[in-house]
Amino acid sequence: MPGRIHTTGRMMYAKALALAVLGSYAWMQITRFFSLPAPIPIYGYYLIWGLMLLAVIAAFIRSKLQTLEMTNDGVTSRTGIINVKTRFVPFSKVDNVRMERNIFDRIFMVGTIRVDTLASSGMEISMSEIPSRDLEEALNFIQSRIHGGRHDGVPPDRG
Repeated sequence: MPGRIHTTGRMMYAKALALAVLGSYAWMQITRFFSLPAPIPIYGYYLIWGLMLLAVIAAFIRSKLQTLEMTNDGVTSRTGIINVKTRFVPFSKVDNVRMERNIFDRIFMVGTIRVDTLASSGMEISMSEIPSRDLEEALNFIQSRIHGGRHDGVPPDRG
């Protein structure tokens, strides 16, 4: 299963759409209770939907720039476009790996994978919005590497 996994922008797309709908509703209420000159209400809708479009574009770019790469040596996460952050954790240093999925993650079929090392006090690698099909494969691959090819009866965290 060594390979590269890209995150999705599903949650950010949904947030952008929800904010646009709520913003449109709020703007509708404002224009209803205050008398504004004729072109201002239309420009407000253009602004709200333009910001939603920017949020969708940002989600698309973010989804293409966040990767989780697994090799036979370890796990590497890469994020960013201008300020690129790369973290590499060799399997020999991995203490714990888990996946997390809340109700919204389940709806959008995504999840978060967290890799903890022996030396750190917190999570060394945390990558969210990974597609569910890739999430379980990544979790099983990492667990098989840190347990020396056997699971010792440790089931993957389905949380």
